[in-house]
Amino acid sequence: MSAETSVPSQPIQVLMMPDYRVDNPYQILLAKALESNGVQVHFPRGYRRVFPIWRTIKTSQQHFDVLHLHWISPYIKGEQWLTKFIYSIKFLIDVLLTRRSGITVVWTIHNRISHDSKFPKLELGVRRILVKLVKRLILHNHSTIAAIVQDYRFDANKAIVIPIGHYRGIYQDLIDEQSARKQLGLPSTGRIYLSQGMIRPYKGIERLLRVWRRNEHFFKKDTLLIVGKPLNSAYGQKIKQIAATIAGVIIYPEFVEDDRMHLFFSAATVVVLPFENILTSSSLVVAMSYGKPIIAPNLGGIQETLGEADKLLYAPNNDQELFLALEKSTKIDLKEIRKLVTKACNRLDWHEIGQKTLTLYRVALDI
Repeated sequence: MSAETSVPSQPIQVLMMPDYRVDNPYQILLAKALESNGVQVHFPRGYRRVFPIWRTIKTSQQHFDVLHLHWISPYIKGEQWLTKFIYSIKFLIDVLLTRRSGITVVWTIHNRISHDSKFPKLELGVRRILVKLVKRLILHNHSTIAAIVQDYRFDANKAIVIPIGHYRGIYQDLIDEQSARKQLGLPSTGRIYLSQGMIRPYKGIERLLRVWRRNEHFFKKDTLLIVGKPLNSAYGQKIKQIAATIAGVIIYPEFVEDDRMHLFFSAATVVVLPFENILTSSSLVVAMSYGKPIIAPNLGGIQETLGEADKLLYAPNNDQELFLALEKSTKIDLKEIRKLVTKACNRLDWHEIGQKTLTLYRVALDI
C-alpha cells in the first residue's frame, strides 16, 4: 500500500503500552506525530497486576482499534527463572486475549533481547511466540532486519522500517561552550568526551574507562565526562570506584533533568557511546539532535542512522579500535563532522514517521 496522508473519517484509536513517557520522550514525540496525522493515541491509566493489557482494554470506556506494544520487559518480570517463566506465560496469554477481543496488535522491536537480561534464552522464546501473535512489526533500521528475522523466525514481509525521530525541541538549545563548562564546574581547556545515558553494563563504560586508563598520557589535557543514572547502586558504586583511580575522568552518576541536558552537550567536544550490543539507541539520536560528532561501535543500525557522519565508528568490542577512534577524533575536522551529523538528523522527521506509522496501522487493519 502506498503512503497515505489523508485523515480517515473515523480516527484510528491506538493504545500504546507500556507507558515509558516519564523516562524517554520517544513515545511523547511519536504520539504527537500520529495525532498530527489524525490518529488518537491513548496510554494506560493505573497498574493492573494480572493481564494488564487485556484488562486495560476491557475496563476502558474508550474503544481501541490497535494495541501498539513497545518494550516488553515490564510484562515478563522476575529475578528467578520460574518467576520469569510464569510472567512470560501470563504476558503471552494477555496478548492472545487482546487479539481475541478484536484488537489488532502492532509491536515495535526496540532491542533483540531486553538489556541485561538474566534469562536471554527464555526471553528469546517469548519473542518468537509474540511475533506470531502480532499483525505487524516495526524495526528502526534496515540493517538489523535479517538478524531479527533469523533470531525470531518470522516472514520479513511482516516488518516495516520506521526510524526513531530526532529530539530537537525537547531539550533546550546549545549555549556557549565555555559558559556551559563553567556552570558544570568542568575544565575550561582541553577536549571533553561525553558519555551520556543510563549507566548499564551493555553501555560499555567499563571498556571506555579501561581504554582511557591505558592511554592516560595521550588524554592528559582532556576530560572524560560520564553522565547518567546507574542501573543500580551496586553497579554505580563499581563504576565510581573505577573512575576515581583514573586521571581526567569526571562522573555524574545521576539522572539528568530535561532543563540541564543542554549544558552537558554544550560543554562536550565529542560524544562517546561505546555500546557492547545494541540495535538502536535514543542516546545516539539525542547526540545527533545536538549536532555532536559521535564515537560509537559499528553495531546494529548505528551506521545506517549516522549515514555520512560515520567517520568515527569503530569495530565493536575491541579496546584498540576504540582507542583509535578516540585518537582519530583529535585529527579529523570536527566542524565538518558536525555538519554531516546535522544533515543525517534532518532525515529523522517526526511528521513523516507519523505518516509511515499510520500507513502501517491501516495495513494491519485492512483499511
